Amino acid sequence: MKNFLLLYLIFTSVLVGQESNDKIIYLDSLNREVTKENHFYYKVIKDYNQEKSEYKFYKHFKSGEIYQEGQTTSKEKDDLTGEIIFYHKNGTKQNATFFKDGRPLGKVQMWYENGHKKEEGEFVDLEWSTGKSYKVNQFWDENNDQKVVDGNGSYTKSDNYSTETGTLKNGYKEGVWKGESRKKTYSYVETYEEGDFVSGVTTEYDGTIYKYTELEVKPEPKKGIQHFYNYIAKNFNYTRASIRNKVKGKVIVQFVVDKEGQIIEPKIIKGLGYGLDEEAMRVLTSYDKWIPALQKGRKVRCSYSIPILLSTE
Repeated sequence: MKNFLLLYLIFTSVLVGQESNDKIIYLDSLNREVTKENHFYYKVIKDYNQEKSEYKFYKHFKSGEIYQEGQTTSKEKDDLTGEIIFYHKNGTKQNATFFKDGRPLGKVQMWYENGHKKEEGEFVDLEWSTGKSYKVNQFWDENNDQKVVDGNGSYTKSDNYSTETGTLKNGYKEGVWKGESRKKTYSYVETYEEGDFVSGVTTEYDGTIYKYTELEVKPEPKKGIQHFYNYIAKNFNYTRASIRNKVKGKVIVQFVVDKEGQIIEPKIIKGLGYGLDEEAMRVLTSYDKWIPALQKGRKVRCSYSIPILLSTE
């Protein structure tokens, strides 16, 4: 009995030790960190307290069903690597995509909720704004009828944000494509030639029209990124504690540029302590407005990360 109790205590302590190495992070529907009371997803990062080259993670819906699993090279942010698997709420696979350095790159497979194959494709090493970053090889509709064979045919793309339809040629968009947001707040018409994006027109629900020749435009400081970094360097105040301890290194700050160009929701991804993290947040949020990001000609919120190199020597 004593031996059994001893084994039980050892086994229990091992389990507790394993659990203490993991970390649970609560996220909203846009994958921003929130409190437990307000979360939409929760993510479990395995062996969080250990220093590793890769970390296994599992993301769950609030109700507990698995949503995503895979590996990341950073325990602080989603630097995804290798095969990342997404699931439908009923537990069947939704998507299996390969990533490298945080970006999708390589083969993709998709399935409908009933388990039927939906799509086979691949991400290529090109910017999304070119229109040729993703190539469709095979596609089946919900009735299991194949609509795209070896990259050619009619295609319907649906995700959490929009639904669009058009023709594929050799795996890429060709001719006129029409789409509409999931919430039906706007619609758009775009033209492609051999997969290259040519132009588009977005119409808001109130009739406002945006014409665009780039699918996506990143946010940027109004006076340029160099002016932004010069401002940070000029206005950053080192704390006495950091000077006394001769601190040097990199603070990585993540923030959102909203539709008005304001910097909001700043968050330290990697800090140095000694009051430097708080000072980085202060000087960052004191900067003038940015030019907001554009998607399909519309102003949108956009997440942004910057490294701030610091040295007290």
